[in-house]
Amino acid sequence: MTAPRPVAWFQICARCTRRIDVGPSPRQWCPVCDGVLLSPVPVGQSTAPVGQLPMAVRRNFRWVASAPGSAPRRRVRRVPTPTPRYAVMPTWGLPIAPRPHPSAPESATDRLARRSTSLLTATVALFVAAAVAELARYVVLLVSRDRLMPAAVLALSDAAVWCLSFLSLGVGLVAAVATVARVVRLRRSAYARHGLTDPRRTRTLYLGSLLPIVTLLLPGVFLTELARTSEHRLRLERLVPWWWAAWVGNWLLIAATVAWRTVDGIQAQANGVVLTAITDLVAAGVAALTLTVIRRADGRTVRGDTRTLTRWTVLPTTPVSDTTPAPEDTAPDQLADVR
Repeated sequence: MTAPRPVAWFQICARCTRRIDVGPSPRQWCPVCDGVLLSPVPVGQSTAPVGQLPMAVRRNFRWVASAPGSAPRRRVRRVPTPTPRYAVMPTWGLPIAPRPHPSAPESATDRLARRSTSLLTATVALFVAAAVAELARYVVLLVSRDRLMPAAVLALSDAAVWCLSFLSLGVGLVAAVATVARVVRLRRSAYARHGLTDPRRTRTLYLGSLLPIVTLLLPGVFLTELARTSEHRLRLERLVPWWWAAWVGNWLLIAATVAWRTVDGIQAQANGVVLTAITDLVAAGVAALTLTVIRRADGRTVRGDTRTLTRWTVLPTTPVSDTTPAPEDTAPDQLADVR
């Protein structure tokens, strides 16, 4: 009596679809791709119908017959054709944009010049507030003629006057330096448009604009030269004389206020308070006018928006009528319908 012959099995990989002969012991993983092996099938019974296999060896896959692939397409050598070209000049194209140049690191003076408009706006607000504080002090002086004022009111008035005066003067000086730096850069750009360099040195522009005595004359000269070379010449040439007159008047008013402060007497001191308030208001107006000059030199509006050009179109002198005259023999009711 001979021993039973061991059954040989094969399994199909679910990943690479290969047939793996596993021998008498089934496996779980494919030795080729490590995929999952399907249920084992005895060798010699793989082609038997599924219904004729015993339950122990019934496979969980089926064979699918697919049609053979079609024959590869024959490569046809194309006949060389002429190079494509336009019969006329094409009217389309890509937008021409200048290549951005690497910008140099921004210096402290450049940053200060860029903030000149913000500093001028703050200067206007502080000088207006200082004028209001001076007028409030004058009201306190008027009321104190008849009765004593509380110490807290006097202290608050003095604190407001001194704080706002020092703040307005400090911010005004910084704004003046920043404005001169901005004018220096505007002059360089204006002269560069004409292929020239600024004939005045930077030190001359700073000293001529900030020294107390020469500042009455030279800033107006510098701005006039800027207006004549700027691309916004018409708008600047009308504004610079008004700025120059306000600038000189402001300095004369400052000198008069300082001189008035040396006069003794209660009424003279009260008048000095009013004169100081007027000086603060004039200084705020000069700062606002300076801000307008800078923005016009930059090609912007007074509010700082980008100015847009207005395109004017010439209309024909002969009026064009779209209505056609009605025939003469048309009845009145028909004319009403046509209309």
